[in-house]
Amino acid sequence: MKKQGVAECVHRKEIANLYDAMRVLCDMNRLKIICLLFEGEKCVCDIEHQLLISQPLASHHLSVLREAGLVLVRREATWSYYSLNQEAIESLNRLFAQVLSSERFPKGYPKRDKCDDQIEKAHLRG
Repeated sequence: MKKQGVAECVHRKEIANLYDAMRVLCDMNRLKIICLLFEGEKCVCDIEHQLLISQPLASHHLSVLREAGLVLVRREATWSYYSLNQEAIESLNRLFAQVLSSERFPKGYPKRDKCDDQIEKAHLRG
């Protein structure tokens, strides 16, 4: 029986980093906020009016995005203005490309040979 190793990609730190980023982005309101911020700097009232959500909810999502480093805040008197952290967005795009780029498909995408019963039995025991 051939010993089957674990694919190298399973242990790449980029997998964990992308997972963390996706946990932040997995909320539709956060994705919509990012979309709005691509248009330019916004205050919370802009976001709540555009998304039809409450001010506390908009603030919560902005806080999550800010803690993740995707959004920057500029304070002026009692107002807070939010913008995208361009460097973080570019880094996120590179991370997506490293892990999920269609360029990672090998030429002539290989089909799996017939499964070896011994591998399956070892997997069930392990």
